[in-house]
Amino acid sequence: MNFLESLIEPTREAAREAFRYAKAVPAEKLSWKPLDAGRSVLDICKEMAQCAGWSTQILGGGFGEWNEETQAEMERKTSSWTTPEACEEECNRQLDAYFAALKTFPEERLSEKFQLPFEGGPEITLKQNCEYPLWNFQYHQGQIAYIQTLYGDKNMYW
Repeated sequence: MNFLESLIEPTREAAREAFRYAKAVPAEKLSWKPLDAGRSVLDICKEMAQCAGWSTQILGGGFGEWNEETQAEMERKTSSWTTPEACEEECNRQLDAYFAALKTFPEERLSEKFQLPFEGGPEITLKQNCEYPLWNFQYHQGQIAYIQTLYGDKNMYW
């Protein structure tokens, strides 16, 4: 197993864990935002649903330009994802394509750099791009767990 293939199972498990926490959030709390300023669990789920697809696009040659039109299209696309289950379903579709891309991507290209198109994002390597979905799921699982504690849910969703 090479480096890229070694990312598959941990990434799949991190997605499962993050969505397990999200699916434990009561429906009336899915759109709740801490201090009316943070992100809601549903917003986080929508991002998680797409993150593997973004990495797959980058591995395929680029993401394109990020602008108001791109943002509006993303919002139209995600507007029907109103539950963690719907987001997880989309996430799993995108993960399948991402895992297929990892299996065929040439490892000798991992040190290549590119500029992230999001609001003046940093320059990163293709290796960092490949690791992005894994850490994104782990990061957002922590955010969801924290939001749960803020509305009084202290349970662990193992």
